[in-house]
Amino acid sequence: MTLLDHLAELRTRLFIALGAWIVAAGVCFGFRFRLLAWLQAPLPEAMTLNYFSILEPFVTSMQIASFFGLVLAAPVLVGQIWGFLAPGLYPDERRYAVPFILLSAGAFVAGVAFAYFVVLPMTLPILLGFLGEQATGVLSIGRYIGNVLMLMALFGIMFEMPVLAYLLARLGLIRHEAMVRTRRYAIVIGLVAAALISPTGDPFNFALVAIPLVILYELSIVVVRASQRKEPHGTQDPDPS
Repeated sequence: MTLLDHLAELRTRLFIALGAWIVAAGVCFGFRFRLLAWLQAPLPEAMTLNYFSILEPFVTSMQIASFFGLVLAAPVLVGQIWGFLAPGLYPDERRYAVPFILLSAGAFVAGVAFAYFVVLPMTLPILLGFLGEQATGVLSIGRYIGNVLMLMALFGIMFEMPVLAYLLARLGLIRHEAMVRTRRYAIVIGLVAAALISPTGDPFNFALVAIPLVILYELSIVVVRASQRKEPHGTQDPDPS
């Protein structure tokens, strides 16, 4: 394949992925009220969401539809990525297409679920309780939904780390020895990222983000070690120490 052929294939796959996302978002738009109720559930029962501009209800609806449309269309999106990268794999490696697609979609959903069922219930009471009963909260629906969806997206991406590590290992781009050698630097970067991502500055919520990051990195090392291509005969793996 020439460079122009690769670019043409990339354009086609991008159009397919975008079309799948638009269709899935349209389906989710029809269920936006149920999805909004689901996103609102972690809030205290007495707290309601309000809008403060004419466009805010529409923009919020589009945010919900776009995000959950992305989740719904994830298998198609990952399938297009795999289809574009498959020519760089060995024939026996291409049989992992279905597991890779399912694991990628499942990992993102797992990250979203972790944010919703673990992080939000533990974070929201702290964020909303700083002033105690001295103030009554009036939440903007646009800002609340935007913050929640951003948090879910971040955890969804985080949970893709082992799957991405598997793909890069199969392509021969990373090896577990290098990941072991750079572990301390990766952990420091992960802790800094956790401090930026964490909704509050308290150690408990920081740990809710930092611990999964470290665990996912260690899991990625295991995945890479199990799946990386073997060195050609006559060469040795780099010293992991």
